[in-house]
Amino acid sequence: MSANALFRPTFADLRAELARRAAQGASTEELDTLVEGFLALGGDTPAPWVEYDGTVTWLYRDSQAQRVSVVGDILGHAPDQNRMTRLPGGDLFALTGQLPLDARIAYAFEVDMDGQPGQHRADPLNPKRMVAAAPLRALSILEMPNARRVPELDDGLADDGVGVVYQVVASADQATWARVWVFLPPGYDPDERRYPTLYLDGGESYLLSGRAAQIVDALQLQGEVVPLIAVFVQRDDAGHAPEEGLDARYVGFLADELVPWVDAHYATSTDPQERVIGGAGAGGSLALYAALERPDAFGRALAQSPLARALPGLVADLLLRNAGRGFGAPHCYVDVGRYEPPAQLEGVHALCAALLGDGAVVSYQDFGGDHSFVGWRTTLPDALRFHFGAPPLPAL
Repeated sequence: MSANALFRPTFADLRAELARRAAQGASTEELDTLVEGFLALGGDTPAPWVEYDGTVTWLYRDSQAQRVSVVGDILGHAPDQNRMTRLPGGDLFALTGQLPLDARIAYAFEVDMDGQPGQHRADPLNPKRMVAAAPLRALSILEMPNARRVPELDDGLADDGVGVVYQVVASADQATWARVWVFLPPGYDPDERRYPTLYLDGGESYLLSGRAAQIVDALQLQGEVVPLIAVFVQRDDAGHAPEEGLDARYVGFLADELVPWVDAHYATSTDPQERVIGGAGAGGSLALYAALERPDAFGRALAQSPLARALPGLVADLLLRNAGRGFGAPHCYVDVGRYEPPAQLEGVHALCAALLGDGAVVSYQDFGGDHSFVGWRTTLPDALRFHFGAPPLPAL
């Protein structure tokens, strides 16, 4: 196997050459050298090995591993479906598949060591990673050649002496508890103005996986959104919430207890049109449901890949009821991954149709990914611009 400026070998070339040399009795050291040379062609990111037609090969090196699988977005999370094969004569496991050229996915290796329970591991050959919550772990990120580019974000936040406030908030009957992080905008001045507010359910995942605090900070510093207060909410009993997030009791906690608590402690606008409720997955369904159920608290919703089996059927009745109480339809941002299951795409499209059909303002987009924060953090800036976009400068 050789390479020059006009020829980049495929993984099939490496597999064939390894098989040929192993059949000729090549030593382990010689086979390892061949693998090392192949990986060196990948530069700073030796793997996964991506070819021009969307062929992707995941590579994992471990002389002690017995069984290795790839799990993640689009691929699925059942280890038996994506079992890797050990190549002849060495420590290299491989799996080849096809991905859309515009996809961005998160993945990991599930490794069974000497019959022990499987361990999820990030890809040692890929430096692009994200932190996931529940459970806390690292995942690797694969960006295909045509994936939408994501701006680089600083690890820190603007330092103007304001800081971040962490608080545990409980309902009056102490049946509902939430961990709450409040991020104040650069230059926060409670004597000067009242600020719009963003509430994000599933706050821990938005902070760790979505990097939402850094995104909000960057957009504010660049003048793309108005200064805002971001409230990240992590429900303590989220595992007991209804599957689609349509939980009237929890919505009541948010609207009647958490929002008043935030308003009492910070210089927030009390106009529902300047209060956005957001989330992803079941949290996205919750956000839309909250805006429909409690328009007196939330005039806007941010829903990323909402679970939408039951919600479309509730829209018309809720909006009709709200109109009778003098409330208009909410402004809604909705997105979904193009490579999520077809039923999920159909549900989101039906939901958007129901909202639009009954007078809601909807901004919709899809993205090249699956049901995960790798895609959601890519589109989050668009959602923030939709809800908090800075007004244009006056003409000179």
